Amino acid sequence: MNWESMSSPHDEIRDVQMTSFDSVVHISWYWPGSIDFVYIYTSAVDKVKPIDQIQPAELKLYTREEYKAAQGFIFKLEAIGQIALHIFPVKNVAGKLMVLRQENNENSVLINGPKAKIYFSITYKPKLFHARKKATISLRTEMPVDKELLVYVKKSGSMPLSIDDGTVYPFIRSFPAGKTVTPEIEIDKHEFIRIFLNKGNQTAQDYELIPE
Repeated sequence: MNWESMSSPHDEIRDVQMTSFDSVVHISWYWPGSIDFVYIYTSAVDKVKPIDQIQPAELKLYTREEYKAAQGFIFKLEAIGQIALHIFPVKNVAGKLMVLRQENNENSVLINGPKAKIYFSITYKPKLFHARKKATISLRTEMPVDKELLVYVKKSGSMPLSIDDGTVYPFIRSFPAGKTVTPEIEIDKHEFIRIFLNKGNQTAQDYELIPE
């Protein structure tokens, strides 16, 4: 990859704008007349590489004609979490592509990907003439979920309203994609439990808990 220093601010990509609807993202930007092509690089925010480590296979060549036809760059988000998109100006010099090192962030934008949905339900089985009952948790996930992502909270007298509204318990096993039913949990007949995203887990913002 032939990376060259940015010699003139007139060659810079800038004014990057982003709109999205139903996971379809539309990107537009100011395209200088001196620039023949651009390379587009996308990555999860926590996995963005330094310029010198970006491989050619990770870059998409995009022409001015394609940009005009689509009135920008359009693609569908297929990964959860926040995505970083960088647009690098490219010049055609004697038949060779020269990529300019634009590193001022004027050529980049952050995109919030869709959240992965986790559906859950809790059923209770009273024990006749006993002060205890059994609770079963069912989860349905679109992708594998690490056990550290979720906790369940137990509270006496009413349903927990937040992760801080009761006693917090971790899960001991991760969840595969699809439906999982946990072993029965024995609790007091006046107690209730609910699932929450683990407050200390940084990836929790990429998931959405939905009761069934």
